[in-house]
Amino acid sequence: MNIHQLYTKCLAQGAYYIESNGESAIIDPLRETQPYLDLAQQEGTTIKYIFETHFHADFVSGHVDLSQKTGAPIVYGPTAETDYPIYQAKDHEVFQIGEISITVLHTPGHTPESTTYLLKNEKGKEVAIFTGDTYL
Repeated sequence: MNIHQLYTKCLAQGAYYIESNGESAIIDPLRETQPYLDLAQQEGTTIKYIFETHFHADFVSGHVDLSQKTGAPIVYGPTAETDYPIYQAKDHEVFQIGEISITVLHTPGHTPESTTYLLKNEKGKEVAIFTGDTYL
């Protein structure tokens, strides 16, 4: 398992590329999609999912462009409604990426659809959460 943070200082925004066994996922992608495509090519992975923690009013996300370029679905948590195709995940739904998993935890507060993603390693051990400005 590899995790890369792509951080934009001027926006104080972090995006994540997570990879395991030939598959990868992106969390809260930045507008520019090429860095994710480059990482996938370098690592020899297929981008399987694009996860959004919430609707971002403070920056422009590259999720739609990245989905069109890779065929990966855009995943939002429960209650998300968009005018573009998404996969609306259920609370506690689990997504496999190679040998690791990401569990959806609906955490409304920052926005109604806010979702935290719990990352578990190959042995099922919890190793990280991705909150995207959620507060509890």
